[in-house]
Amino acid sequence: MSLPNPDALRAAALRLPRLPRLPSAPVASGPVAVAVSGGADSVYLLCALWADEALRPRLRVLHFDHRVRGEASAEDARFVAALCASLGVPCAVGVREGQGMASEAELRASRDAFFAQQRASLGCELLCTAHHLDDVVENALMRLARGAGLAGLAAPRVIQTFHDGHRRWRPLIQAGIDKRALLAGLRTAGIPWREDATNLLPVAARNRVRAWLAAGGTEAMGEGYAEGFARSARILGEAQVALAQWAGELGCVVAPDGTMPIAALQGRPSALIQESLRAFLHTHEVTDPSESSLAPLAAAIAAGRDTQASVRGRLVRVAAGALSIPQEPLVFGADERRLEFGLPDDECGLLAERVEVGAELWARLSKGDISPDREAYVVAPAEALFWRGRVDGDRYQPLGSPGSAKLSDLLINRKIPAEKREALPVVLAGSAILWVPGLPPAESARLLGPTKGALRLTWLGPCLG
Repeated sequence: MSLPNPDALRAAALRLPRLPRLPSAPVASGPVAVAVSGGADSVYLLCALWADEALRPRLRVLHFDHRVRGEASAEDARFVAALCASLGVPCAVGVREGQGMASEAELRASRDAFFAQQRASLGCELLCTAHHLDDVVENALMRLARGAGLAGLAAPRVIQTFHDGHRRWRPLIQAGIDKRALLAGLRTAGIPWREDATNLLPVAARNRVRAWLAAGGTEAMGEGYAEGFARSARILGEAQVALAQWAGELGCVVAPDGTMPIAALQGRPSALIQESLRAFLHTHEVTDPSESSLAPLAAAIAAGRDTQASVRGRLVRVAAGALSIPQEPLVFGADERRLEFGLPDDECGLLAERVEVGAELWARLSKGDISPDREAYVVAPAEALFWRGRVDGDRYQPLGSPGSAKLSDLLINRKIPAEKREALPVVLAGSAILWVPGLPPAESARLLGPTKGALRLTWLGPCLG
């Protein structure tokens, strides 16, 4: 869909409902960055913000091309540039160095690095994103299933302050706008947007939750459910802030060297200990830890004893009255352990799921768009699944290889650093190696086409790059 001429587009933007005013000082006086992908949510956000005459001259659009969807991604960038030109808003476009599929964490890291660079260049402390009420609902359902803490359940917040001092503002949540309302607003005003076909694929957990809601989940929850989720998120966020303030008054804050003193937490309520743990992990980019992974750490803190445990593939240590994450790599032992289906085993950060590979996903797999650093799709084996660390003599035949080779040689040839090679699990079907993150899946488990009997393996541990 092509854009209207500039005059018509500006007139259309003025017909959108007004959004809340800019949050208060200290950042209200500088440039305001707006993240715009070209999709309906961010197009609505930009146009509605532009309609505010006082805010209009301060807007700066940031668009990041993840290079995931080939020409479609490039077309998104061209659309956003044209939209900004019509509105008279400066626009900066960033491009990911790699191309093809990557993990959500890797894509987010690339995008956030670009945003940080642009904010520094512009002297901009405030970034606006297009999260709306539906995002609050989807987030809450996903985080509840993962056993998230207060901070996770309260996200995404209307105003979020980060460690570097910048803030993110989500006006659509503040205004109580959901997806249906913003789509209706764009259609009524005659403002086009770009569609991302990957949002319909049942590959990502968020897409599956979204599909469930569309298929009847919203009716089951009743009228006003989205506003109810938003209220609950706000209340949980206030509770999390209160616990964080309490922890700070006790001196339990992350030091410049990355450690956190915890002696004052001994004998304190479990909720305070858990949230202090989550806050510490968040500063080390460990998100959504499960209750089971935190339990031994929390128990040790409460009792005033030393311990260590693995959380999302990171070794966390309680020693000498402080929390720390050692620099030495996490090494898995040679003993085999059962890999269960469903939620990840936090000790190794592996997730095993039975999935259907439809035509669209098969097309992506055939083109090599799925990064073996994070995911592998294979025929679901009849044997039980296990994982362990590498052992001498391991041999493996990756997909497309004429024969097997030493696993150590394959990882070296892949140029995975030595310390990261040691932190990789070996996934077994029975006694045969099924997959090692960073390498293609086993030739013996090759998918031959679309199927309902596939197995998806996801590595949630440290990035390999």
